[in-house]
Amino acid sequence: MENGTERRAWLRWAPAIATAIIIVGWTLCSVYLSRITIGSIRVPAHAGDAAVSAALNKQIASYRLTISYPDGTVKKFPLPSLGLNLDTAASLRATRYRQQRLPNRLQWWRPVPSTIVLREDTAAFNNFVAAQINITVQPSKDASLSIVNGNIQLIGSVTGERYGLAAPERTLLAAASNLQPEPIKLRTLKVNPALTAGLLAPYKAELEKAINQPASFKVGQQTVKPTPSDIASWLDITPDDASKKVNITVNSGKVAAYINHIAAAAIHPAQAEVDITRADGSRQVLVPGVNGVDVADKTSIATSVSQTLLNGAGFSFSLPVKYQSFQTITAGDYPKWIEVDLTSLRLYAYEHGNLVNTFLVSAGRPDTPTVTGQYAIYSKYVQQDMYGQNVDGSSYFQPHVPWVNYFYRDYAIHGNYWRPLSYFGNINSSHGCVGLIDGDAEWIYDWAPIGTPVITHT
Repeated sequence: MENGTERRAWLRWAPAIATAIIIVGWTLCSVYLSRITIGSIRVPAHAGDAAVSAALNKQIASYRLTISYPDGTVKKFPLPSLGLNLDTAASLRATRYRQQRLPNRLQWWRPVPSTIVLREDTAAFNNFVAAQINITVQPSKDASLSIVNGNIQLIGSVTGERYGLAAPERTLLAAASNLQPEPIKLRTLKVNPALTAGLLAPYKAELEKAINQPASFKVGQQTVKPTPSDIASWLDITPDDASKKVNITVNSGKVAAYINHIAAAAIHPAQAEVDITRADGSRQVLVPGVNGVDVADKTSIATSVSQTLLNGAGFSFSLPVKYQSFQTITAGDYPKWIEVDLTSLRLYAYEHGNLVNTFLVSAGRPDTPTVTGQYAIYSKYVQQDMYGQNVDGSSYFQPHVPWVNYFYRDYAIHGNYWRPLSYFGNINSSHGCVGLIDGDAEWIYDWAPIGTPVITHT
């Protein structure tokens, strides 16, 4: 009777005992038989943090990211060369978190993959992508628009090729974080040009309309009609890849040079009369004065042409003639001295009363005029960076200005390499200095010592 009772009691507790045995056994297996995989390394799940961290660092140190190129080349790279380094602490925390998740604890026979957390050096990573992923095979070539001898030429674009990945950052980081053994295969990708013939076609039509429009200038009784080649020479064509367009602008300096050219037969600048006072008080005319004839408002006419030219509607301008009386310049009996005529835009170099050289200049603009009066060169520099304030308050900086001769405060005679040749003798364009073609400025620099008088006048 007692045995039967005991048997029934044991049978009542048997399922609970069996369940407990299974749970304990399962727990012991999950602790002592489960594994963490770190690439090709397996670590017991019950291993300490130091052992797991060491395994993480060992695997990262030995791992090589493999890249396969379309030409058959295969390269292997350690992760630091990509700008990627292991964050050991974060990787350990993430791996332990994955290990403790219930599905992984229940399925103890399945290895728990580690979680690799990498720190990225963005600059180094981008450099790696540029050098090893985005490799140009054949560069693309933009379509081009140009004017040759008055003819507009439109040359088509060329599509380029490069080796690369559609999403290099995402692909590389995913492969590195998973310690992917298979190579990443680069593809041959097309590189589209920024400017195509289709994009440039409307600009070609705009140019054709501009250079073939009816145009004329009247100088006195003569009418001059610029040819399409003449008009084309006034235009500057600048492609803009970023905005995928072409900037067509009119160079007013080139227009002014053309106006000077067609008016040359009718005009000549006034030549100042130069008198010298000798040591004994007597005066002598060194250079007789000559009255001048010029086209009035050349600069404003050139500006008007620039503003209307691209409309393509045609234009006609009359160039009024004006007469200029010569001025009289009186100088002392100097061994050497310099005269600057701010109206004719000429510089004259005298030595012992004799004119030894003449140069074309570009002096101060109307809003920043060159000072007038009698001065003397007080400082000289072979080369100097120049900077200051524009009239609108903005700053300017002009590096490496050559052959500088200061004659009053910050006013100087110097070389001007940044203006086109057409400006000299035609357009005043400076902040007040007297600019010459570099070779002419070098001559003045070598010829005129400190103390040489400088006379400027209109």
